[in-house]
Amino acid sequence: MNLYGLLSDEKAMAGMLYGLNPKTIVSIPAGENIKYGNGVFLNGDKTAVVAGKYNNHAVVDLSAYTTASKDISLTINEIAVTATTSGTIADDVAAIVADITDDVEGVTAVAGTGADAGKITLSSDSGKDLEIELVYDGSDVTSSKVTLSSDCVYAGVSVFHQNAFLTVRGLYVETETVNIMEKGYIYVALASDVNPVIGATAYVTSAGTFTTESSGNTQVGVFKSVKETGSNNDAIALVSLD
Repeated sequence: MNLYGLLSDEKAMAGMLYGLNPKTIVSIPAGENIKYGNGVFLNGDKTAVVAGKYNNHAVVDLSAYTTASKDISLTINEIAVTATTSGTIADDVAAIVADITDDVEGVTAVAGTGADAGKITLSSDSGKDLEIELVYDGSDVTSSKVTLSSDCVYAGVSVFHQNAFLTVRGLYVETETVNIMEKGYIYVALASDVNPVIGATAYVTSAGTFTTESSGNTQVGVFKSVKETGSNNDAIALVSLD
């Protein structure tokens, strides 16, 4: 049996170790399906690893909206909650939080107090991405009034292993123990249109793929090869993890 695809083709695959002395490998349960050779992240309560750095928290700032009779539409994961301002922001926030609790499944909403009065904190109960749009008096104000954040923390890169799941290939399944390389040499999955040069800084994206682009991504190591075609015809490269 070939553990790494068609060995006769002399091709590597995502998640394949390079060399015989990986520096650090740990094992953590999978909170969802995890592909080999991808960057993985500890979830918010640090009990499992997930496939992405999810924006699972948000703050919606309504504190400036103190004028009465203005329409607010807050859409969370495609569910719209609407209100008309009363002129008393505390009452409006309380009403919107109550509607979110009643109508939006899987999201916890909390009204801010003290310095955060007029704001609503949202958390995804599943730990996955929140998708939010805020419209005030007919204008989309999402970019200025909604702040998304994540409590997921980069853990390392998922290591290839030969599992026994006949219907699932190329990944760890949810609840399976994931082998994660923290330091050492490993082949990783590249993001689209990434063509690294040897010695370029390696970053992991929020989706777990690897890139040379720093903006919004997490620095994890150095590329030790150019782009290669893996045994599954996917785009991979060798990275030295710091």
